[in-house]
Amino acid sequence: MDMVTQPPRFANYLPDELLIEILNYIPRDAEHQHVLATFCMVNRQWYDVGIATLYEAPHLWGAHFDLFVRTLCPSINTRIKKCELAHLVKSLNLSHIVHQSTKAITARLLARTKHSLEVFIAPQASFAINCWASLSKCERLRVLDLSLISEAISFQSLNQCLKKLSGLERLVLPRCSTHWPNDNGAATGFGFEKKIIWPPRMEHLTLSGSVLGKFLWDMMRQPDTFPPTLYSMSMVHCPGLSYSGIKPLLENLSETLTTVELRDLPSVKYARFNSILDWLPRLTHLTISIDYIDADFGHRPQTFTAASWSRAKPLESFTLLTSSNNISNVDPESAFTIPDLYDLIDNRFLGRLRRVTVAKSVEWEAEGEGAELEALAELLVHELDRENWENRRWHYEGLGGLEEGLCYRDWIGTEVGRRMRAMVVVLQNR
Repeated sequence: MDMVTQPPRFANYLPDELLIEILNYIPRDAEHQHVLATFCMVNRQWYDVGIATLYEAPHLWGAHFDLFVRTLCPSINTRIKKCELAHLVKSLNLSHIVHQSTKAITARLLARTKHSLEVFIAPQASFAINCWASLSKCERLRVLDLSLISEAISFQSLNQCLKKLSGLERLVLPRCSTHWPNDNGAATGFGFEKKIIWPPRMEHLTLSGSVLGKFLWDMMRQPDTFPPTLYSMSMVHCPGLSYSGIKPLLENLSETLTTVELRDLPSVKYARFNSILDWLPRLTHLTISIDYIDADFGHRPQTFTAASWSRAKPLESFTLLTSSNNISNVDPESAFTIPDLYDLIDNRFLGRLRRVTVAKSVEWEAEGEGAELEALAELLVHELDRENWENRRWHYEGLGGLEEGLCYRDWIGTEVGRRMRAMVVVLQNR
């Protein structure tokens, strides 16, 4: 009997659970955004499963941005039915948009996405006063990044907007000049509310641009206006901000700050932040330009030895960068070097340190043909971290679920070990 070859059968329907599993394999980066779009074009079921992912955090540039705007804002006429896709947008990153947009378009995009938007990164040239009203209505906004704005903004307008963003957690101020009114409100033309209003749930604040004068003074004399949730602060690209302004501001927030970043501050002189670990007794993550410290960083007492490990500073992550305008001011005789950090770790003054990140521009790889950096990594990973792991100190306290007889070298090869272990990282692009 002749066997008739049956044509292959293809399923016209797949369960949603399987489609979601397929969707999870598609990366969310800009390179694979077209793959997400193709996924949504297979049929109606695939569209229903994937469309929310496609619009949740779109990557926008060039022609992609034009299509995005025409989809979400088909008309400025209020009688035209609004696009239902607008409520899917949770992150609106306009950092790559320079000349493709206008201030009116930015305001319309904010107005259309106001009920769902959680993250907004403002464009360089198309953000102005007409955007504040729309921005203040984004009730779910958690992250507001204004760093790229090139046009000077009024802090009064920003302040009025922040009062309505009760859920904001991260705020990045613009690098450009900011109009800060004097006592009679001359900069804005109306009376100025004396008290700075920060969002009640704010966790991170990046100060950039013209942070000086009355703005800085009001922040220092009103520390109670900062919410108790604030644990992270960055001060970057502030040409007028000096040691005399930074130190009291940080000390006012010493009870809550655990993460601090200090870089690209032209007015800060060499080695002025050696005592920052004393100013901020709860500091766990520090990113700092290496020209702001020297060999005396930390002020380790001579009596502090490895036996004093229980009094170690809480610092867990230490990142060293360079400021291009100040690196020439570093004194090679007193500069903070690998042996200085080695000493702080070896004597357990920084006995809780887990991650050391160094910019390539610091040139630590060149010292001793890289041997000194290798020795530092050996000390941090295979001595300090192993000691903390074996004695269940600090972040290893209460660590359980380990196989009996498991040694440290085997443990760092496990998934949990790779995540928790100490490491030394060199940033090749800095």
